[in-house]
Amino acid sequence: MCFSAKMKRHSNIAVFIPHLGCHNSCIFCSQTRITGVLRTEPDINDELFRVNDAIERGLSTLKSGEAEIAFFGGSFTGIGEDRMIRLLECASSHIGGFVKGIRCSTRPDYVNQHICDILKSHGVTAVELGIQSTDNRVLEAARRGHDADTAKRACAIIKKNGFELGGQMMVGLPLSTSDSEIKTAEDIVSCGADTCRIYPLVVFENTPLYDMVKSGEYIPLTTEEAVTRAAACARVFIKHKVEILRIGLHSSENLACAPYGANHPAIGELAEGEIYFGLIKELLDGVNPEKNGITVRIPKGELSKCIGQKGINRSRLEQLYKIKIRFSEEDGIEKYNVNIYV
Repeated sequence: MCFSAKMKRHSNIAVFIPHLGCHNSCIFCSQTRITGVLRTEPDINDELFRVNDAIERGLSTLKSGEAEIAFFGGSFTGIGEDRMIRLLECASSHIGGFVKGIRCSTRPDYVNQHICDILKSHGVTAVELGIQSTDNRVLEAARRGHDADTAKRACAIIKKNGFELGGQMMVGLPLSTSDSEIKTAEDIVSCGADTCRIYPLVVFENTPLYDMVKSGEYIPLTTEEAVTRAAACARVFIKHKVEILRIGLHSSENLACAPYGANHPAIGELAEGEIYFGLIKELLDGVNPEKNGITVRIPKGELSKCIGQKGINRSRLEQLYKIKIRFSEEDGIEKYNVNIYV
């Protein structure tokens, strides 16, 4: 039994914008911490110079393949329309060669047909929505400012307009459970998502969530809990061939300013290890392995994730099934496909 996922190499030329687009204040949000950019609106000409410079530097590192210019760090479609158009014009002037289009991230309640018309006319090819959860109780507790139906309507508009749809979700929000997170992943799949990102919740300083931790009102997930729950959501996306772009914040995103929560710098790799553990275990549960052991055939380059950090996956599996387990990396096997020789 195997699962496969559409896991192409994804290359972004990332451009972080000020947190001007969002007029809401979620309890977990500290965009200044994440992007390193202050919320004060900069002079547009200075901003265009910075954006163009970031794109030029990104282009200089590309050697082959395709890339998108990606506006991250805020709710892009919520910034002033004139400013948004000028930023898009700057980015679209670089489309061609390695650059196939523009990607942006935004909130579900900042998407409508007028916005989609602007994005389409300026070379945007993909829109990622910060859905976070489709459990209304969780959204309310997070002070998200919209409900699940708003997210589903935004997904429908994005798909109707021919954009690649990305769904971003969070693991470990107040009132969320593993079941509600899996349901969120299933809802994102049902909405037609092409790609996804899974963000285990980290607690940045100077946020309401930080105060909730200090008061005991909220208990963050441990790294182990976050890894297990993120992997469970990832299995949903893998099963339905939704491309997983990332699990966890990037290690450079000021995690030192997040003293609580699942802020392990390698949490993405830990989660991928847990995914492989689950896939292999599911296979072994269906066979009667010989005492001399089995060989697990895995994708090329995935050995460290399959074995797990410090060999933890191999140890867990060998202890559980009382057999010797060998791994064979082989060409032609897609990521998250595994099978065994008995």
